[in-house]
Amino acid sequence: MKALLAIETSTPVARVGVFDLETGACRAAASATSERHSSNLLRLCVEVTARADADVAGLAAIACGAGPGSFTGLRVGFAVAKGFAMPFGTPFIVVSSLQALARDMMAVARPGEWLLPCLDAGKGQVYAAAFASVGAAPDIERQTEDWVLGPEDLVKVAPGRGPLVFGGTGAARYRDALESGFGGRGRFAEVAGPSADAVAAYAAERFARGLFENLNTVVPAYGRAPDITRPKAP
Repeated sequence: MKALLAIETSTPVARVGVFDLETGACRAAASATSERHSSNLLRLCVEVTARADADVAGLAAIACGAGPGSFTGLRVGFAVAKGFAMPFGTPFIVVSSLQALARDMMAVARPGEWLLPCLDAGKGQVYAAAFASVGAAPDIERQTEDWVLGPEDLVKVAPGRGPLVFGGTGAARYRDALESGFGGRGRFAEVAGPSADAVAAYAAERFARGLFENLNTVVPAYGRAPDITRPKAP
């Protein structure tokens, strides 16, 4: 088995899994909820690799959700993923957390609906982007860049025609504002994601094309600069 370890830590739920790159089958998966993930992510990865009868040194690839999302969660996810990959030169692949969430949303989307995955960005804002379904599910196509903005502003910039479905931690937090703003054309869907399954699915496509990251330079897509990097006002 060509085994892929997938890690997603952009939200308070850390999700990991080991997948067969040849069949796409999930061999083992686990999750845990925490504000920082540093206390449980390594344990989860060791647990799923053992259950999948996979050796970290023999992994064919490691994939990680790149964000946007929790600054601390993403840093922990990348640190663990890189820590596994670097000693063995394991191919490393990153996947947009919003794109992974959009793929998860296909399970609840209706024909013709725009997909609007939203992750909680704090400070009264969400990380979001618009996707459209193309061809047979679960194929989707990105329609916009990533946004970081308040729910009222998201209503203004979202695709202007047709029904849409919004989901994710940001959509759950601002559900009332989004439902009110979109009116009858928008609906909320409960989605557990971004999932390790979605990260693995996109990573498998990139693996087949030989599209790997440079471990020395790749960083998370935080969505905005952490507050500690901003100069203080005089």
